[in-house]
Amino acid sequence: MKGLWHLDRQEFLDAVQYLTNPTLIPTFPDEILEILVRHASPQNDLTLPLSYYHTVLPSLSTQSSVEHLHSALCRTSVTEAFYFSRSQPEPTRLHMFEMLISLVLHNSPVDTIADRSVELVNLPFTEEEERWFEEYLLNGEGRGLKKARDTVMIRRIGTGRFEESLALRKGVSGRAVNGLDWSSLVGAVQDGLGPRVEV
Repeated sequence: MKGLWHLDRQEFLDAVQYLTNPTLIPTFPDEILEILVRHASPQNDLTLPLSYYHTVLPSLSTQSSVEHLHSALCRTSVTEAFYFSRSQPEPTRLHMFEMLISLVLHNSPVDTIADRSVELVNLPFTEEEERWFEEYLLNGEGRGLKKARDTVMIRRIGTGRFEESLALRKGVSGRAVNGLDWSSLVGAVQDGLGPRVEV
C-alpha cells in the first residue's frame, strides 16, 4: 500500500523501493510500469521503470504497457529490446521490430547514435527479420528516416552481401568520416569483388 501511496504522490524512488519488495504479490503492474515510463526524468533516465520490471518480472496484460516497456528498452539497450520483441506474438513482434529501428535511427542522442546504429546492424536477424528490416527501411514507413538506405547498405556489407549492397549505391551520401565516404567505400567493394561484379 505504501508503494502505491508514494506513486500517487509522484515519489517514484520511494514507490519503487516498496513495490519491488519480494514479499509482495505484484498488483496493477501494467499501470505502475506505464506511470514509471511516462514520468521518467527529462534526460530519459529509465532506471526506475526498468528496475521495477526486472525485479518484479510482472506479467503484463495490456498492449499499452508492453509497448511502454519496449519503448524504454529501445532507449536503453538495442539488443535487449530486440530480444524482447522476439518474445512477442507475430503482429506485435513486427510492430516492435519497426519501432526499434525507428527509435535507433531517429531518436538516439547524437553522442550515441553511431554506437546504437552499429549495434542494430549487427543483430542476428532471421531471414524473416532481414526481410522486415529491408522492407521497412527501403519501402515502408522507415524509408523517410535519415540514413535509412545507408543503414541497409552497411547491413548488407556487414553480412557479406557485397553485390546486393552495390545496388543501393545511388541515393546514399554523406560527409567523409576519418577520410572515408560512400564513394570510397563503394569503390573498395567493387575493387574487392573484381570481375565478379556486374556494373
